[in-house]
Amino acid sequence: MIKIICIMLLTLFISACDDSDTPKKIRKDHIWKEQTDMIDKAKTVEQLVNDSTIQQKQAIDQQLNQ
Repeated sequence: MIKIICIMLLTLFISACDDSDTPKKIRKDHIWKEQTDMIDKAKTVEQLVNDSTIQQKQAIDQQLNQ
């Protein structure tokens, strides 16, 4: 009798964790969306700063070579 109850409870827990009723499409929203958006924005800003630094260095090098 205990085995049957354990099997029934195990089946219940497994079926309760099944997400078959959720849509199968991949959602772009997730729990860390705000943080990942901020990381992407920081990477963009970093690239802009690096590009600016390279341009300034090139301008300085041109002035020194004249």
